Amino acid sequence: MDWLLFTYWLPAEPSRKRVFVWRQLKKLGALSMEGAGWLIPNAEPFAMKIKDIYKSVEELEGTANLYSVSDFSEAQEQRAIQRFQHERDREYAEIIKECHKMLRHMERERQHQEFNFEEVQELEGDLEKINRWLAEARERDFWDVATREEVEELIREAETGLAAFTQETFERMQNLEPENGKDTDIDNIERRN
Repeated sequence: MDWLLFTYWLPAEPSRKRVFVWRQLKKLGALSMEGAGWLIPNAEPFAMKIKDIYKSVEELEGTANLYSVSDFSEAQEQRAIQRFQHERDREYAEIIKECHKMLRHMERERQHQEFNFEEVQELEGDLEKINRWLAEARERDFWDVATREEVEELIREAETGLAAFTQETFERMQNLEPENGKDTDIDNIERRN
């Protein structure tokens, strides 16, 4: 496999420039090589994106270097891949925490009988954030880490729970009796989409 090794230097001040570049590299999924630079697979769209970061460093009055690396030993390559996988596992673990937090939030609101539009909006916002985070993590998941399946299953559970919570909130706010598990027309429409 071919790799790209990115190194750069920016002035110490203002630190926001270094933080900006660091955030871009982390967002891309580049792997920090203990102060020796940042490693990324030499494939699209990563190669193009790292070149954009290269240009940003130059525009921020720094210097950047981009090297193609193709002669890793098998052990070096396996270590790098394991580190990439570990980073994604760690990120997916954080998403899993957020999913569990959202599920606990819905359960707590049910226990406290807090059925209102504001709670629905807050939960929808939480789910949107989780889905955005998952989409970004997928882009960085170069080797399809198995933990992603657990995240996707929890998100489906959260989506189902939110749909039920929203339906119950609507019914309570309309002073209607809950439909005791019956499918509604909107549930059938949502399933078709």
